[in-house]
Amino acid sequence: MSLITSQKNFRFRNWAGNQQSAVPHYYQPETEEQLTDIIKTHGKVRMMGTGHSWSALCHTDEALINLDKYNKVISLDKEKKQLTIQAGIKLWQISDYLDTQGMALINLGSISRQSVAGAISTATHGSGIGYRVLASQVQRFTLIRADGDKIVLDKDGDKETFDLAIINLGALGVISELTLNITEAFRLHEQTVAIDFDEMLARLDELLQTTDHFKMWWFPHVSRIVLYRYQRTQAAVNDSRFRQWLMDEVLSVLVYRFLVFIGNIFRGLRPLFNKLLILSFNKPLDRIERSFKVFNVADPPIHREAEWAFDLKDAKEVLGAYRKMIDESDHKINFIQEVRFVKGDEYALSPSYRRDSIWIGCYLIGDKGWDELLADFEKLAVKYNGRPHWGKEYNIDKEYLRKQYPLLDEFQKLRSTYDPAGKFSNPMIAAILAK
Repeated sequence: MSLITSQKNFRFRNWAGNQQSAVPHYYQPETEEQLTDIIKTHGKVRMMGTGHSWSALCHTDEALINLDKYNKVISLDKEKKQLTIQAGIKLWQISDYLDTQGMALINLGSISRQSVAGAISTATHGSGIGYRVLASQVQRFTLIRADGDKIVLDKDGDKETFDLAIINLGALGVISELTLNITEAFRLHEQTVAIDFDEMLARLDELLQTTDHFKMWWFPHVSRIVLYRYQRTQAAVNDSRFRQWLMDEVLSVLVYRFLVFIGNIFRGLRPLFNKLLILSFNKPLDRIERSFKVFNVADPPIHREAEWAFDLKDAKEVLGAYRKMIDESDHKINFIQEVRFVKGDEYALSPSYRRDSIWIGCYLIGDKGWDELLADFEKLAVKYNGRPHWGKEYNIDKEYLRKQYPLLDEFQKLRSTYDPAGKFSNPMIAAILAK
């Protein structure tokens, strides 16, 4: 037996601090054999990556597995453009390694500290209407089931099962290894500018169709919105390290967090601070940098977050309704609201299942006023048939989820085969799959 000793009575706390619990057994395996032994030993098992999810996915009353020490690169095939890694490796570690090899991930989200397995299992995404959720970059993955047996799922093999299982919330087993489809290293030409909100709505179709990766940041209570346009290129890098340090370490961290601190004391000042912050975008930014340096943003302050995916055809109406809801309410919001765009896919539990999607993130720094903001945001989201991000906060009943995810029963059948006793279940998983 290679079973490692657990840390007893571990205190789990996620990144945002809104999820906390006592865990009897906490493990950090370094080998697949250790990982398998842990799974076979316990009756209830859950996994955690960096704890960057706001939802209750990691909660367990028995054994919690963290794969930070199971994070090796297994192989790189430049000819096939495929990278095989262990499941605990972080996205930033993958990017750094691939950069030394003249390769890159095809697409990325804004945060790079997530483990690759966690990001894929929760349908984490980047932005660009020609690009699907990050799980679309997986060619094959190894899953350790409840009985300790391994199964390898390949998208070119059993596509039906792969599409059911790739976004799995940790409910089917523990992902051990993954093979990703990658690409040659590339750069992004970033053009960032703030324009009037109504002008954005009028130009939205054109902005989407003429930009490889397009997203927006809106500072509530402000009439302008920030456009981020990224075009893929092989042109030379022209950004300076000084500018990056000034923006990412000084303005985005020190100055911004100071304003947030004052705004949390005097909530009425938040709209004024948002107007001051938008001034930093008066001068358009035009730079070229390595892809992962542009996709990833500076570490944000700890905040509360919900995010929903809507049908792209409703994008303008949803954006206008969200602005109207905030403008006509007493909410005082102190953080950007991020808007991204994702191509539809065939993955059963993907919020972008069979529809090109606009993803709208609702954010607030601090707990005061969050419950009220989340409730109003969810009323709007349900009205427009949105689907919640599994890794973020939501309070939606099972009937609504079943309406939005037509393959939940098929996923449940697969789960009954892989995990008949519910070893990998917890209250959140049970609620999602309840009939």
